[in-house]
Formats: sequence, C-alpha cells, structure tokens
Amino acid sequence: MTPHRSAIRLALFAILVATGARASQVIHLDTRGLVHESSDIVIGQVEDQSAHWNAEHTRIVTDVTVHVTQRLKGAAAERITLQQWGGEIDGLRYAIPGAPSFTRGEEALLFVWRDAQGRPQVDGLAQGKFEIRRDPATGERLVQRAADGLAVRDVRSLAMVPTGGVTPRLKLDDLVKEIQGALGEAGR
Repeated sequence: MTPHRSAIRLALFAILVATGARASQVIHLDTRGLVHESSDIVIGQVEDQSAHWNAEHTRIVTDVTVHVTQRLKGAAAERITLQQWGGEIDGLRYAIPGAPSFTRGEEALLFVWRDAQGRPQVDGLAQGKFEIRRDPATGERLVQRAADGLAVRDVRSLAMVPTGGVTPRLKLDDLVKEIQGALGEAGR
C-alpha cells in the first residue's frame, strides 16, 4: 500500500472516531486484497500488551508486542510492536468497534500495515488477525477469525460465515499457501 493510501485510510478512520460514529464501515478484503494492502504478514505469539495515552493525551492506545516466528511478507524483526487504538487505563476504557483484541500467549497470523509514522497496525481492523489453534487430536494448526461476525468460510475469498452458520475449521497451511500464491502474483 502506498503511503498516500495509508494516510487517506488513517484520516478517514480518524474522522469516523472524532465524529463519534456509532458504527465502523470496513471494506471486505479477500486474501489477495489483504496481501496486497499489507506491508508485513507474520505468524507470531503475543508476548505483552500495554495501554497508554497518545502524545496529545486525547486517546488511549495499546502497544501489542508479538514475537515473530515466521515472516511471510516484509522485513519484520524478531518482534513487532503493533499500535492499536483503544485500551484501558485506570478504569477508563476506549474501544474501537471492529478492532482486534489480543491475549497474552495467543498465536496469530497477522496482516500488518504501517501508518505515515511507520507504526505497524493490524490491516482492516480485525479482518487482518487470524487466531491459530491446535487440533487436540492431530496437533494440526487451524486458523479462524475470532472477532464477532468475522468468521470466514474459506481461505481464498474470506467470505463470512452467515449468521447462525457453522464456523469451519480452516487449516493454517492452506491460508499460508493462498498468501504465498498472492505474493507470487505480485512479483510477476
């Protein structure tokens, strides 16, 4: 994604938040869209998260430190610190609808973009975070979005599971193959 598009995305997001919008509108991205929009794509484990005020002391932000175990795109170091809007300080909570949430120790595949200041953030709000779980019987790594209403049916289109539908068990290896295919197309 170009710095210009990042700036526009951030400006539009800031306008929505500043105007007190009750709902966020996010454009659906399939795997190829997320790959092309992201500066980094990593698999890693959440090590820590820390909420603090922004420099202007007008918003709470949370830094989420992820130990990178696999890089699929970008030059992410061994650790990447995501800066997410929202969090809680001294009982004061600031939440962004549709933003991803994190838990220390969880493993995730993350699509990341960088704002104009170079700060890494999850792409497409919670669309860019896929939690990784292990099948208890086989040990195989499975992937799915955990955010309400964002569970997906397949790894290519990332079409949403209909309300009341059964959330499928998607293989991490299949999603990684889709990502690698999209990266190969971009290199042509």
